[in-house]
Amino acid sequence: MENEKETKKKLLECAMKEFSEKGYMKASIRNICKEAGVTTGALYFFFKDKEDLFGNLVGGPLMKLEKLIDDHFSEEIVATQKVTKESSGKGVTVADLAAAQGFEDDTEIAKVVVKYLFQEKEAFDLLLTKSQGSIYETVVDKIVDKVEDHYTMMYVAMKGYKSKRELTKEDKFIIHWMSHDQIDIFLHLVTHCKNVKEAESQMSNMMAYMIGGWFGVINNK
Repeated sequence: MENEKETKKKLLECAMKEFSEKGYMKASIRNICKEAGVTTGALYFFFKDKEDLFGNLVGGPLMKLEKLIDDHFSEEIVATQKVTKESSGKGVTVADLAAAQGFEDDTEIAKVVVKYLFQEKEAFDLLLTKSQGSIYETVVDKIVDKVEDHYTMMYVAMKGYKSKRELTKEDKFIIHWMSHDQIDIFLHLVTHCKNVKEAESQMSNMMAYMIGGWFGVINNK
């Protein structure tokens, strides 16, 4: 049993090196096995195929990242529903919703996300730059879609719309763009900063830009 654990660990280490250097499409199972000192049969004892091997490196970190995002969004949804219900039709101000949704805490959750991205930097580097050809190559688009769905809900509430049907073409365009911009901030930090300390330092201005831009759009008549 101990030997099996060591073999799997060695295969994952060698796979990380191979995928990091060559990307998913050009990575070779044969090379990974050679570096690990095992046969290809030994690899297939632990992993179904190359995609399963890649998934074992990136799947766990991705799931935890998505949970961090989902938990934060769920808290904002509950807060929005609460303040809207309490208004009893009297009208909800932007300030009311901003306070309820915890914009003051956005920087804190951003720090948590950035810290986790750097904690699992090797895995996220694979996802962001080496996943072409795998089922993970569209992961950024999927996260943007998740953010866009949430931003749409927030936008509708903060604009005072009764439903999404009131969204204009311009509303939908800016929501989509802001969703991309939000994710691009984190992508830029993890790919351009040397460590989490530098990323947190740079993040302050970025979050000020995002939050200020959000309120600017909401208040734009």
